[in-house]
Amino acid sequence: MNNLIDLGGFTTQLSVTDRERLRVIVRKVHLRHYPQDKLTNYECDKLIEAWGPEVAGQLVKKAVDAGVFN
Repeated sequence: MNNLIDLGGFTTQLSVTDRERLRVIVRKVHLRHYPQDKLTNYECDKLIEAWGPEVAGQLVKKAVDAGVFN
């Protein structure tokens, strides 16, 4: 599966690690009730793009600070 989905927004500037971290957060927290077979990287990336860079950055920082990720 392609890990670098280009939606033409700020997510193309994220590191692969940060993009994967955000996808994990989206899957576990924000879209946990969404059908898992439909929850593709593209769907996660669309939500991350909608949030914008400030919110996405805050989510990664909070997750790292909380010890969820290294």
